[in-house]
Amino acid sequence: MFEVQYNDEMEAEIRRLEAKNRAIAAGHPEWDNACSICSCELDSSDPDRCDGCS
Repeated sequence: MFEVQYNDEMEAEIRRLEAKNRAIAAGHPEWDNACSICSCELDSSDPDRCDGCS
């Protein structure tokens, strides 16, 4: 049970860090996430592309 929770938390943290790195690479370190294609700001850290680029 704890292993599953730990894995879920680590996966969420990795997604958050990847999203933050996309924002930094887009030139906006104050953002939490950016589209990997057009570099627009995204609301959550889960998707890596905006609706227009999907």
